[in-house]
Amino acid sequence: MNIAVLIPARLSSTRYPKKLLAKVKEKTVIEWTYSGAIESKKAQMCAVLTDSLEIKETIEKINGKAYLVEGDFNSGTDRIAHYIADKDYDVIVNVQGDEPLIEGTTIDALINFFIENKLKMATLAVKCNECANNINDVKVVVDKNSFALYFSRSKIPYNANPYNCYLKHIGVYIYDKSTLLFLHNQEPTPLEQAEKLEQLRALENSIKIGVLTTSKNFIGIDTRKDLELLEQYINSIQPSSF
Repeated sequence: MNIAVLIPARLSSTRYPKKLLAKVKEKTVIEWTYSGAIESKKAQMCAVLTDSLEIKETIEKINGKAYLVEGDFNSGTDRIAHYIADKDYDVIVNVQGDEPLIEGTTIDALINFFIENKLKMATLAVKCNECANNINDVKVVVDKNSFALYFSRSKIPYNANPYNCYLKHIGVYIYDKSTLLFLHNQEPTPLEQAEKLEQLRALENSIKIGVLTTSKNFIGIDTRKDLELLEQYINSIQPSSF
């Protein structure tokens, strides 16, 4: 089975322009993401797919793989699908470029979850109460078999019991090639457009998404405040952890 870990990395961002090139501890966000993703032991290939020569050169300076994949894409999924259309990957892991705390062990756990459960698509989530009312943190609710029921920037469920814990969605996906290409060839769906969440295209096309809950820490970079939180977190742990 040929598995690729691909990191779509668009330079522009509405909420935080050029966030992937922002630095923490002398490393850009995209370098942190790539450095974690490349530690996967189950993937045969790891690369950044970008529309930016600056991002490409940043990754190449650390001897990483990066490819220019230019075009008007609605999402990172679409950028990856365009790139892999004529390649022989069986399984693709999509790690969004603004997930600097991703680790190879987490990617490998998701790959095992995907293969063992014979899924078409899967993603990650972490338990999180403080994220409930933050629209920058995407929430997911799942059924009793850990399949996603819905994703939203809103608080879902609306009024969880005090002992319940919300699930924060993490920007990492895995699909088989045919599922990825199918999604790429579908028009953006109403809920996808309303929530600005690409994974809803899969649910609206009746594709089940398995959700693996992990205890790992994640800080997705959507705002400058997130960058400050990332730096505080890195300062709080042993340097040898990275």
